Amino acid sequence: QAEDGIRDVERSRGLGDVYKRQDNKTLELKFNASVELTHSNDTIVQGGFITAMMDSSMGHVVVRKLNGEFNLATLSMNINFILPGKPGNFIAKGYIDKIGKSISFTSSKLFQDNKLVATASASNKLIRIKDAQ
Repeated sequence: QAEDGIRDVERSRGLGDVYKRQDNKTLELKFNASVELTHSNDTIVQGGFITAMMDSSMGHVVVRKLNGEFNLATLSMNINFILPGKPGNFIAKGYIDKIGKSISFTSSKLFQDNKLVATASASNKLIRIKDAQ
């Protein structure tokens, strides 16, 4: 259990994310991308995995802000790849830009060795968990 009582995410499809809350509108996830997630002779992490790390950080920050009462469906996401990611550790910081009645707007920054690797912004459909069952 996390400090706020919401279940911690232990793994995210092989990326191994670890939760660390920053504040009410920011969340940090730590990932480890293995060589199996690379191309170009095992030197560059594939863009889809870079995207997944940021998507996860944006989703989890909203879920936690809304006390686990909602899940999200990503409606749109814009990614800016700045530097190639190498196998190893990453930190994805998810931010809440705005939460409306049925849509949230989020952003993320992905770092490796304190260098900005990628940025993202997204819009997300809020799905009340009790309504989805």
